[in-house]
Amino acid sequence: MKRFLTALVAVFSMTVSAQDMYVAIHYVTVKSSDAQKLIDLEKQYFSKLHKASIDAGQKLGWDMWQLENGADAQHTTFVYAHLTPEVESLWAGDNSTALFSETELAMASEKWSQLVLKSTFIMTDFKGGFVPAQGETPANYATIHYMNVDPLQYYEYENQELNVWQPYHKQNKLIRGWGLHKILNPVEDGGANYITAQFYTSLGDIYKMSEATGKLSKQEKANYTGILKQRKMSRIDILSLVLSER
Repeated sequence: MKRFLTALVAVFSMTVSAQDMYVAIHYVTVKSSDAQKLIDLEKQYFSKLHKASIDAGQKLGWDMWQLENGADAQHTTFVYAHLTPEVESLWAGDNSTALFSETELAMASEKWSQLVLKSTFIMTDFKGGFVPAQGETPANYATIHYMNVDPLQYYEYENQELNVWQPYHKQNKLIRGWGLHKILNPVEDGGANYITAQFYTSLGDIYKMSEATGKLSKQEKANYTGILKQRKMSRIDILSLVLSER
């Protein structure tokens, strides 16, 4: 099994500049009856490999999330996040033979492959945001917002998110972290080319974000009008944290 498949808004354990981090997002789907088997494999084997890569400086962090708003009760989707300073680091050596024998690792990899029914890999470039302090685990919940942006509006859109909306998110006591990511590889679902990720302490905090219906100021209306002209939100995924390594 390929290294980037061994294991994967915003998830992000340290404050970094826009050029310091890539986040590889890996969706995998299993039968709901096999969900705990996959978690157990990650705990016993693959999370330890990711931790070794982090300790060796090849990765910044690794998280495993569960999709909470999936439509199919018979299947469960997990979302891995690989945080890395360089794209090449995803495929760098992981010293796996120092942790497990080749036979043991091959057996675990085969079991993992047998459990996974569907796999989608997305590479993103972290453009900016605010996140927990270095070494801290992510918040318990996250939302990933997929955005369709006109290529002619990329610069204006990034500027709007980072310089207009990020300060709003920082002031919001419900939001523990926020990040903007540009998708670097084609995505089949709706052709999204950007992601924003928001992090929360509880599922209730996510819903509280939608409760308030206050009167907007003239400036707030202008900000909303500007961002709505630049992007269209294609979907929102709600995630709960399963495992994390830093």
